[in-house]
Amino acid sequence: MSVSRNGRPLPCGKNGGRFHLVDSKGVTILMDPGGEFASLPVIVGEGAPQRAEEILLLLEGEPQIKPLVAAAIRVGDRRWNLHLTNGIDVRLPEENPAVALGVLADLHRQQKLLDRDIVAIDLRQADRMIVQLSPAAAAAQKQAGPKAADGGNG
Repeated sequence: MSVSRNGRPLPCGKNGGRFHLVDSKGVTILMDPGGEFASLPVIVGEGAPQRAEEILLLLEGEPQIKPLVAAAIRVGDRRWNLHLTNGIDVRLPEENPAVALGVLADLHRQQKLLDRDIVAIDLRQADRMIVQLSPAAAAAQKQAGPKAADGGNG
């Protein structure tokens, strides 16, 4: 079986509804892998198999984030989205995704951002982060009023 540079199999995702395992060049090495590979993140999207090693190396750089990733989705063969095990979707930028992932990791370390009641985090713009609250959290914030929305500094 082929493995990545760090000695672990490279995952991939679904092709026609079937899972397959790929090597670092995106070549399928095993169709319908069994449960022994269930802990590997699923990697899907246009160009994802050929870029699997790229996203895995990126995640290796943020060991606090890596175990939270259930799937990496290649978008338009340009950039990655991450789907976390708690349901949060993270949209990474096309350029400098490592910097954006580092910002996310720092915020999670300092403020437990990924433990909050949110559904999406958009990091595609270098100068801002957009956080989408869950419908329940948005309703609670709206009910609490404007002082809660700005941290009480209204």
